[in-house]
Amino acid sequence: MRTRLHRSLRRLCARALACALALTPAFLPLAAGAAENARVVIKADEEGVAVNPAVIRGYNFGNWMAVAEFREGLARVPAASLRFPGGNIGDEQDMDSATLDTFRALLGLVSGGPELMVQTRVFAGRIDRKPANEPEDAANAVRLARERGLAVPFWEIGNEPDLYSVTRGDPSWTPERYCKVFRAQAQAIKAVDANAQVAGPAVSGAADTAMRFLDRFVELCGDAVDVLTWHLYPTEGNGTEEAALQTIAQVDASVKRVQALWRDPKRNPLGHGRDVKLAVTEYGLSWRTDRPRFLSDQVAGLWAAEAALRLAQHGVRAAHYFAYQGTGFHGLLDNAGVPRPTYYAFSMLSGLEGRFVKAGSSHPALWAHAVKGKEGLTVLLLNTLNEPVQAELDVAGWRVEQAQYFDAAIVEEEHPLATLPQAGRLKLAPRSMSLLRLRRQP
Repeated sequence: MRTRLHRSLRRLCARALACALALTPAFLPLAAGAAENARVVIKADEEGVAVNPAVIRGYNFGNWMAVAEFREGLARVPAASLRFPGGNIGDEQDMDSATLDTFRALLGLVSGGPELMVQTRVFAGRIDRKPANEPEDAANAVRLARERGLAVPFWEIGNEPDLYSVTRGDPSWTPERYCKVFRAQAQAIKAVDANAQVAGPAVSGAADTAMRFLDRFVELCGDAVDVLTWHLYPTEGNGTEEAALQTIAQVDASVKRVQALWRDPKRNPLGHGRDVKLAVTEYGLSWRTDRPRFLSDQVAGLWAAEAALRLAQHGVRAAHYFAYQGTGFHGLLDNAGVPRPTYYAFSMLSGLEGRFVKAGSSHPALWAHAVKGKEGLTVLLLNTLNEPVQAELDVAGWRVEQAQYFDAAIVEEEHPLATLPQAGRLKLAPRSMSLLRLRRQP
């Protein structure tokens, strides 16, 4: 009953909003048949990097998630990589036996056999007992995980230490202090598991202050980190939809910035000659868990899918969308199990296998990607315009066998993916994501 009531209220609100917009001149619909035109060129023989499941199927995970209740729905978006515990919970709870026992139990319900990244505790917080945030506690967490049969290749030292001085009111947390803690915990972890890889600093975003913290961390700890991590949250759930979608450029810019930083001997004197992995351990269009805008709407779904695809093509080692399930307005499924646009988007990504091939669109608001695998060619088209697009597909030697899509209306009604008519040009619905399956022509 709770789920049915929730869905009914959602639909009632959506219909009321649609009626209101229809009466508002600023939102008058396009003239019948009006559409933008775009040409999508796919060069199937120009192969790039292999699709990394840990990037396109990576999520933040926590013991609060209703995995048992919504096991069937989550199985349709199987996880290839999980970061535990998601967000700042790692700096508010100890990584002790009770925490890891619960995690192991929930993990047994998760499809996909995900690779694990586990946070250690760094910040002490305001509590009435001593927190388990010393190097020996990090080492003990490794032992506890091993005793429970949990294979944890990656350990991330804390979460968003650049915010300790701001949101937690402790200005003593400088990059210098964090680096000392990082070194001590990393050494303790590797004393227990020599193969473990340590990650950090997991700064809060691509803003200047956060990235300056990362810069200083690299300068001081470039010889100690195995996986360099940061987060991406370009909005606070405000501004226009068009401006929010344009922030996708921050994905590319942040990766290029970090790559340049790592290679620079002046800015990375201790580690520039080492190979390092890159990972975005939290990302989403907005960090404001309490606001639905840009988290549970169609714009959020398109942005998140595009971010995952771009990160994969940049070759990062892992990426974790925030979050897998039911964390305020974050999560692919809400607390009633209702699917959000991000659920539909990541379900489209979940079956991608093979290598990316060159794909380009003549319209900047139509994002195009292609993957060539054993079963043929998969093309993803994300129409970010609030109007239809007539797309001409140019891919010599291949023909479309199946074309499906979803838009906001499909998500609202919780319908399955719709079939996209394939006669002539593809008419892509406003703010939609389409998946095309192609076969070689005989």
